[in-house]
Amino acid sequence: MNARGVYKFDGLDAWDAYKWSIESGSDDLLQLYKSKEVYSKDWKGQNGRQYDLTKRFFEDKVATLSGPIIADSKEEFWEKYLAFWNYLKSPGAKLLYSHELEQTFSVFYLDSPNTKRLTRLQGDPNKIAMKLEIQFQVMFMEFEPPSSVPQPPVVNAGGNKSITLPTNQLTITGASATPKGGATIIQYSWEYNYSTPNGLTATLTLANSISPKVADLNTPGVYHFLFTAVDSNGKQSSDNMTITVLPEPVSNNSLPYTLPFNLA
Repeated sequence: MNARGVYKFDGLDAWDAYKWSIESGSDDLLQLYKSKEVYSKDWKGQNGRQYDLTKRFFEDKVATLSGPIIADSKEEFWEKYLAFWNYLKSPGAKLLYSHELEQTFSVFYLDSPNTKRLTRLQGDPNKIAMKLEIQFQVMFMEFEPPSSVPQPPVVNAGGNKSITLPTNQLTITGASATPKGGATIIQYSWEYNYSTPNGLTATLTLANSISPKVADLNTPGVYHFLFTAVDSNGKQSSDNMTITVLPEPVSNNSLPYTLPFNLA
């Protein structure tokens, strides 16, 4: 059971990234926005009221998405559950894409009012599920009808990472989607751009895959990478991410270590 491609958060598929099979919520997303109070004047010598309708303003709305997180083990469940929670509480608005509605909504997390505990699926007792209900504030935006004009892909480089020496390698994973235009992704590429401080070296293997390996991160610093996806319409989009390499911890008896670069 999965719901691949139904909903995406900032280009990441809700099923692939978090094993969340969203079963309901599109009705709330389709709900029209409520009008804010209209300025009016009650003239005593006239019937009714006079309304200023030269500009109209609308309130945000709340949408509730609901469905189970389905995992093969408790370890996988907690990995996906905590990854999703860290995403929800991170700063900034999120872009929620609905394949059914062919629309992207600007949202942020509000509440999880009706979450059910872990249980095993009756049809597949080896799998673990938990019903997750999330309320999102949907910020007002004008709807755009589905466009026949091809749109560039949406890409996400997977967010910034950090490691601590002596660990000097890791695998990074991007994500991409083609919300409009019917195109497919035909090419991925990763590039190592620059470092802070300058001149640090790193080895990037499988650079034309969605999940390359970065190795030889032997020096503390910040390493900057660029992820690009190209679709079958020839359109492309890119996103940046960084890997921060921290120095190997020192014992309590040693003097404090000062980073040779500025993280800001």
